[in-house]
Amino acid sequence: MIWGYLVGLAVCLGPRWSVAVVQGAVALLIAVGIPLGPTSAALRAGLVLAGGLFQAALVIASWALRRGDPERAALAASYRGLAGYASEVAAGRGGVPPPLAFPAAARLTDPNPLLPDAVRLAFDDLLEEAESVRAGLAALATQSIDAPSRRAVSRFAADANAALEAIADTLTTKRAERADRVFELRRLMAALPVPPAAADWRWAADDVLGHLRAATGILARLDPVPGRKVKGELPRGQRTPIPPETGKWAALTLRANLTPTGETGRHAVRLAVTVGLAEVIVQASGLYEGRWIVLTIFLVLKPDYNATVYQSIQRAIGTAAGAGLGAAVAAMAHVVPSGLIIAAAITVAVAYALFDVNYLLYSIFLTLFIVILLEILGLPAGTTAAARLTSTAIGTALALVAYSLWPTWEGTAAHKKFARLMEAQGTYGTALLREYAHPGQIPSARLRALQTSARRALSDAEASAARLADEPPQPPLTPAMARKLVATMTRLANTELSLHALLTTSAPVASREKSRSGDARTEPVDNLGTAFGTTMRSLAEALRSQQPPGKLPPLHRLQTALRDQAPAIDARLVPVTDSLADALDTLETILRRNPAG
Repeated sequence: MIWGYLVGLAVCLGPRWSVAVVQGAVALLIAVGIPLGPTSAALRAGLVLAGGLFQAALVIASWALRRGDPERAALAASYRGLAGYASEVAAGRGGVPPPLAFPAAARLTDPNPLLPDAVRLAFDDLLEEAESVRAGLAALATQSIDAPSRRAVSRFAADANAALEAIADTLTTKRAERADRVFELRRLMAALPVPPAAADWRWAADDVLGHLRAATGILARLDPVPGRKVKGELPRGQRTPIPPETGKWAALTLRANLTPTGETGRHAVRLAVTVGLAEVIVQASGLYEGRWIVLTIFLVLKPDYNATVYQSIQRAIGTAAGAGLGAAVAAMAHVVPSGLIIAAAITVAVAYALFDVNYLLYSIFLTLFIVILLEILGLPAGTTAAARLTSTAIGTALALVAYSLWPTWEGTAAHKKFARLMEAQGTYGTALLREYAHPGQIPSARLRALQTSARRALSDAEASAARLADEPPQPPLTPAMARKLVATMTRLANTELSLHALLTTSAPVASREKSRSGDARTEPVDNLGTAFGTTMRSLAEALRSQQPPGKLPPLHRLQTALRDQAPAIDARLVPVTDSLADALDTLETILRRNPAG
């Protein structure tokens, strides 16, 4: 039961640690069923350790030989994705950028340990620049401009597409050719045309250009070209990287999930009780190879309904197919000397290669491997296959019954995730408006952290909506309402990205400082920011309490007051704040029409 609780609790640490803990349990269950004396067991344990150390040595060797290549490839994929979005903007089909993490985000959270600190921080900086370019492109895509300006925006977006593709190509160029490619990239960036000064969308274009130049500068520092100057090149300083998280996060995460009231804590207790009950059944019945019941529960019982049900079905089918194939392969492999060993090596390699690809195929090849392995150890394949089928059926049934008796329905907690999303977006938007009214009060690193939190909350809400669609309907949040909320919150997130891009351009900051005259300019922005934060908190509380929203601040009236201050207010702020007010008005309508309760 203790082992089961630990396996269940490990899901809060993410897929990597969760898989490692589950595979440890699987290995333990396989090992305890192999009839070995102490000496033989110690010998085989030593061989397993030696094999693990050999694999570790191979990994370290690959780190040394491919130092930085996987990280560069992930960054290149991220910039190519941005290039694709820029081409959509150029074609007039930009819309809202997907709120997904870049491919480089996962890679850079676990980079090559042999990377020099300066290189790792430069890669982090490149990822930050990609985030900023996405925000600037989103601002361009949502500008309300006339037809001639739209054609100019399309030409600019096409130029940005070419620059982003060039950055991606530079990242993946062979080491010997990087300096030349960086020089060509610098020439391309210096030759990019500057938008007309009078263009309404100039601020967003300047933001994109600035971050493209910054990314080029980072690449130039990684692969310098001594003595080669580029005419017209503008210098730009390197951004300060966000410091990485410390190793304390795992302990803090585990401690936060110990309570059974949370999703992870509930899953840990459910798994521990189910595994304990299965072991009692095995010991009481004396079922042959009964440990496979426990192994099946470890692999099948998951925190969510969709994974538990579908993995149960795939596990049952895969075990049945694998057991039959295992008996046949074992019989045929006897014909060739060492045939069983070769078959075991092939099946286990294929099984773990398919682990993240297809669970059904993984189950088939894992069962194949186990049947062949036990045949090598002297246990008849036919008997083993029959025992595997019986144990898998019992384990699958226990897992399904356990989830049915104590389910973790996404619908019962989804409204809280959406409430947290509203709070995160509200905090981010309020901070942006406050920084616009009072430049320099909120550090850029703080704004970036708020943006990251809001994006993470949006991703969580989207995942929650997807899980809701796979479950039987459960109150208080329906799949249809979740889809509406995701659409509106995505629109709001895109508007906040546009506001953030407006803040990061140098020209708007200068114009804001010049236009300041007492409270004539700051008061309407302050009032709108306060009302925005109050409205988002009220909507979040309404969703959390499953009640219609109460009386909300008059956002549209405050936005109109801001628009009336046109001589003192940057005209580019008006359409952005209008979109903010419209998004919140839509959220209010959704919650009043379809209260979560």
